[in-house]
Amino acid sequence: MPVIGLSVLSSLWLTAVDAPVTSVTVYSDRARVVRTARVALSGTQRVELPLLYGSVDPASIRVEAQGAEVTRVDIRPAESEALPATVASKLVTELERLDDQLAQVRAEREAYTAQLTALGQVRPSVTDEELSSVPPPNAKGTPQGPSRLDASGWRAATDFVVETTARLQAKLREVSQREEALDRELSRNVQEARRLGGEPRRRGLEVAPTLSGQGSATLTLTYVTSNARWYPAYELRLEPESNRVQVAFSGRVSQESGEDWEDAALTLSTALPATATLAPELATWKIGQRERFIPTPASVSDSWRAPPPAPPKPPEAPNEDLRMRARLLSLIGKAGSATTPPAQPGPAPVPSYADDRSRAQASAGKSTITGTVVTADTKSPVADVVVTATSPNLLGEQIVVTDAQGQYRIPQLPPGVYALRFDKESFKPLMRSEIQVRQDRTLRVNVELLPESFVDELAVVSAPPTVDIGSTSTGVNVDQDFVRRIPASRPGGKAGAARSFESAPGSVPSQVVEAPVGLAPPEGWRRPVVDPRLPASLAGGYALAFPSQRRETVLSGKGERRVPLFTETWPVQVERKLYPALTPNAFLVAELRSPSRQVLPGGDAQLFVGADPAGQARLTLVSPGEPFTLPLGIDSAVRPVRNVKLVTGEKGLIGKDDVTEYLVTLEVANPYPFPLPVQLHDQWPLSRGEDVEVKLVRTEPYAEQDPARGTLVWRLTVPPSEKKVVSFLYTVRHPKGWRLEQSQ
Repeated sequence: MPVIGLSVLSSLWLTAVDAPVTSVTVYSDRARVVRTARVALSGTQRVELPLLYGSVDPASIRVEAQGAEVTRVDIRPAESEALPATVASKLVTELERLDDQLAQVRAEREAYTAQLTALGQVRPSVTDEELSSVPPPNAKGTPQGPSRLDASGWRAATDFVVETTARLQAKLREVSQREEALDRELSRNVQEARRLGGEPRRRGLEVAPTLSGQGSATLTLTYVTSNARWYPAYELRLEPESNRVQVAFSGRVSQESGEDWEDAALTLSTALPATATLAPELATWKIGQRERFIPTPASVSDSWRAPPPAPPKPPEAPNEDLRMRARLLSLIGKAGSATTPPAQPGPAPVPSYADDRSRAQASAGKSTITGTVVTADTKSPVADVVVTATSPNLLGEQIVVTDAQGQYRIPQLPPGVYALRFDKESFKPLMRSEIQVRQDRTLRVNVELLPESFVDELAVVSAPPTVDIGSTSTGVNVDQDFVRRIPASRPGGKAGAARSFESAPGSVPSQVVEAPVGLAPPEGWRRPVVDPRLPASLAGGYALAFPSQRRETVLSGKGERRVPLFTETWPVQVERKLYPALTPNAFLVAELRSPSRQVLPGGDAQLFVGADPAGQARLTLVSPGEPFTLPLGIDSAVRPVRNVKLVTGEKGLIGKDDVTEYLVTLEVANPYPFPLPVQLHDQWPLSRGEDVEVKLVRTEPYAEQDPARGTLVWRLTVPPSEKKVVSFLYTVRHPKGWRLEQSQ
């Protein structure tokens, strides 16, 4: 029997495996990461995967295996490896030893330097007495008689100085070499100390699946992380000689998820994976006015009891890791930047009150507000409603949550005037104010919440109750000032002027307001609001996926990475659009049907003509075969010329009017050796009144005209190395002496 138990235990050992990131799908605001690991199984084993750092959604974690069965997956929060005590202790000892040795070596170097300085000052010297005792030389220049100056010892002294200087210099070089070696060793240890002492512990998720099988198996870990995004980007390059456009589509990817994606297969998607919702339900849409509504109180048994106070949390033991980190940082001269250990949690401090009035309020805080929250349409209890009580006599605010029966209880309240706010998702928020709470009493406040889909307009206003269930007194306090303070439109409603009808037991309606009912339809499903620059918006609702051409590396928090997705070459018929009245530039465009086989999302585009930059543009969503205009930049070689000639005369028999003729001439020259298709755009003015008459007389050649906008369009082909001239004539007639002005 012990042998069987030992074999079972031996088959459940923990295996730590490496699971690198193999593929990533990047969405508009998050990413789905896939890690892959190879494991060798022999029975049932528990596999330990690397910690998942950053903003990982625990609910999205999924573990699959090929060649084995996943019998269990354990997910729990964890931290990175704690400071290794043995390594840190050895490092501290080594740093202290190096400091001592460096101090000794530097002291030796200073001693040798001082000795060399002293030797450098040693030289022979002659006193005045010795010089006066020397006899003058004879006529031949030779000394006469014996001299007291003896230079026989000078050589020995010079040899001593030279030998000693050489020996000291050799020792100084040796000491300098030892000092350099110690400095290098100290630098390596300082870097290691900074890594151990300054790197904070990271929180993450530990995923440990249990696998059952025999032989080799492939384990796949999939999860979703936030703080990732990508933006579509285009590069359009026109080749004028061949009339072809090279379209290079890429994605600008960046992420701050807390983990690096190294050598991973990237897929850039325009889908919104987190916006799935239930289909909307059609609500009843009524037009008219509802009859008078008076709520009926329902008796609810009061079974609330105040919970016992929580025991104080015992103080934790000092953190040895923080002490060791502080020691390491102090040894490398960074004690001032060391992280201060957080204050250890202990028993909650007893609040101190500034005056006797606050103490009296605290001691008198024995009143209670209780009640039930139900829905206004079905009268069913509402759970998990956040009830917030505020009062000038209350320090801060009191917050409780309703239970499954819709009941709530706010105990230990000082007397005063209170306001209650009721908040619940999918319900309209409700505020109850002017609630008078007396000392040592229990007050019941029951409310009814309106669902967000509730659209009936109700026209009853109720006053807040003062029902004291601890005594026999009952009262309703309603005055004109209170009625005037109630808002006439419900929060968040459209065209509504009905007042809130929620009431407590025992309340009486004080006033009925005849309010008009809005004709707006009920609120239905709304499309999620997404930044217009993100691919989810630029794709127009299409769920598109673009795989990268090769494996990519995107580091966390290291900026943007441009990932090439695909490159296509399209044949185009390029035209120049000219607007001589507005700009001398010639805009390169191509009118075509999308030759691509896939839907192209919108995005920013960099334009080139050959190798020269030609500007920027912004593309919109294009489906396969859809006609669209492709911007290709500016052609700086084509410059239109616009000339205006005017003639003013008088017309009329009795009342003279001024009539001005405007002759506008447009010229376009073709500098290329091939025909140049162009579109010339111009316009004539339109009159705002009957006193001014504008008439288009003629266009040469004929131009497409839009009388509602006053625009003209010529579609021409300019022969190689030639030019084309077009013109149009219009007249403006107005009373004599008028000053004309123009407006857009």
